[in-house]
Amino acid sequence: TMQKKEGLLHQLLIPLDERVYPVKLLLRVWGPRLEFFVRLILVATFLDDSFRTAMHFSEHTKQVGEEGCLQGMAEASPELVNTLATVALAIGLLAQSLGSVCLLALLAPHGAITALIGWAVAQPVLYAQLTNVEFVARSLSLTGGLLLLRAHIVSEQAKRDPISAGGQGAPNGADRATIARTQLLGRLMLPSVYLYHAGLLLLSIFVQTFSMFVVNTAVLVGLAIGCALIAAGLKSRTVALSLAVAN
Repeated sequence: TMQKKEGLLHQLLIPLDERVYPVKLLLRVWGPRLEFFVRLILVATFLDDSFRTAMHFSEHTKQVGEEGCLQGMAEASPELVNTLATVALAIGLLAQSLGSVCLLALLAPHGAITALIGWAVAQPVLYAQLTNVEFVARSLSLTGGLLLLRAHIVSEQAKRDPISAGGQGAPNGADRATIARTQLLGRLMLPSVYLYHAGLLLLSIFVQTFSMFVVNTAVLVGLAIGCALIAAGLKSRTVALSLAVAN
């Protein structure tokens, strides 16, 4: 009797799961277009930041030299600090703009992703923003998204290239282990900015009035569950799409 009940439950859950999981259908029908759109969303921050840096380059150079990680040398060697800040920002500008364009066009995507991750890690240090939790959380989320994209590109390339996939048309054991670790790290880092804002909501519940207590609590619980599901890889596509729409 127990086996019959489990079999019936299994038969009921499979069609339900297929019907309430629209992302699979979306990927199957709009796969290539959706992938380009995802890449565009991912590099939008870098494109915006590179545009702002190019438009106000001298101001950013001054900020890095006087308020960033080089401020300790500003009084002793102002010319050297200005030169170092200029070079660092120029490298960052090239990394963001060229990396974003190459990633959109899938030209040397691994190098482009490496350049963008490098800048996402270096930027908080360069601007001395390591104590700015929101800034660091945003950088972690961007890095997590780039890592997930890298894992996806490696997996797709392994499927298309039989030689690199051990002649089987699929990633070999070592490749699968690397992809799995990259995906796990990306899923853990991706929700960082959402966890930060969820923490702000939690703090506002205790600091501000309780008039929006129910709404804030529901949003907090939803964000926490969504981030946990993404980190665990459970229904992560649907949850990630929901977070993207909410964003």
